Amino acid sequence: MTMLWWRILCLISAVLFIAGVIVLVCTNLTKNKYYHNYRDDELLKKERSTNSVNSIYLTSGETKRFIKKYVVCKSAYEKYLVCNFTEKFSCIRFFVAQFSRRKKLISVLEITQKDLTDYSSRIIALKRRCAYVNVVIGEADGNVINNNYVRPISIFRLRLYAFLKSCNIFTSLFVLRHVIVEILGGSVLFGKNVAFQYLSNSLNYIAIAVSFALAALSYLITVVCFRRKNAKSANGGALEYEFV
Repeated sequence: MTMLWWRILCLISAVLFIAGVIVLVCTNLTKNKYYHNYRDDELLKKERSTNSVNSIYLTSGETKRFIKKYVVCKSAYEKYLVCNFTEKFSCIRFFVAQFSRRKKLISVLEITQKDLTDYSSRIIALKRRCAYVNVVIGEADGNVINNNYVRPISIFRLRLYAFLKSCNIFTSLFVLRHVIVEILGGSVLFGKNVAFQYLSNSLNYIAIAVSFALAALSYLITVVCFRRKNAKSANGGALEYEFV
């Protein structure tokens, strides 16, 4: 009877594990939301050079008051972007949203540049999958236009994600422990009674307690160490494209 109850608990744990994985994958609780939708910026012109194709776009909305246009440079090995400012700002912060060919958001770069001596930005590296770009102004010389491009994940969503993740860890360890016991219990080497003896032993409950402790630790680590998925870009280097 003892073996039957443990097998039922193992089956329930396996079902809960599968359900938890499905919920995490389908709900995507850690996915950020975005304040701005894709804008189809006007293509001013496209230039082909020996090593790259340069496409110049005009910005739209409130951004054009601060960033007049930008160029997306595509070579065989890299993609990068350079912005053309309307004036020489002491400090400017803007967001570069990268989209795929299907205009699905890939990532958002938050760029801050200070003490500009030219009307053009430094080089901003883009992902290879990036097919379209939107530039959205954040702040210019203390004039805040957009505080953020990415909506932060709510505390409720974060804690729910951490809870489901820790539950999945506990149920997976519970099932794995029982499967190993069943395999060893049915082997010739250990004998048929080893499974019953182990499940009736305090070591079994210690293993369950350790699994629960690992799940609780996972919850704490997720809540404490989780960071919003705002992509940051280390940008710099000499200006390699001049607007005309």
